[in-house]
Amino acid sequence: MKKNMVGFMGKKWILAIAFVFAGLSNAFCASLSFHVIQHNDSLNDVCDSALVIEDEILNYFFDAGYIVTNVPACISKSEDQDKKFYQNGYNEAASGSFDEFVQIKLYFTGSEEENKKVALGNMKKISWKVVQTATGKVLDEGTQDVVVDVAIDSEKNVREFANEFAYHLNKVLGKRA
Repeated sequence: MKKNMVGFMGKKWILAIAFVFAGLSNAFCASLSFHVIQHNDSLNDVCDSALVIEDEILNYFFDAGYIVTNVPACISKSEDQDKKFYQNGYNEAASGSFDEFVQIKLYFTGSEEENKKVALGNMKKISWKVVQTATGKVLDEGTQDVVVDVAIDSEKNVREFANEFAYHLNKVLGKRA
């Protein structure tokens, strides 16, 4: 009886140690939460270009080894609404123990019909704010105009733009893919 008890206790210790190491390996992964906010007074739904950008950023950071999540993309009609979205996204990221939160604002022009095609042609600028959730420290904040030759605009341009932007964010976060 005693021999079986020792073997059982040994297996419990091995299993416990394995769980500790599994937990530690996940504890060192960088984590990121982000939120894409679309601005355009003539659109009632998030346009496909914004959704492609959101998807590319999510994939970029996942492939780079981050634990990554996002608040679903939404439309904002004002800076006051942006502030509410920021606070909600930041609170959600902090309560989920994510390292950083990024708010990304995409500014589009044109009608709903003009924005049906996935392209950068109607996107005029992008702005962002990267914040460390543990301290509230702003790591990066900026605005960039988007200039694209509409004659050669395509979904590929949108994906390349999103990947270049994600690369910029990754440099800010200090982890290069």
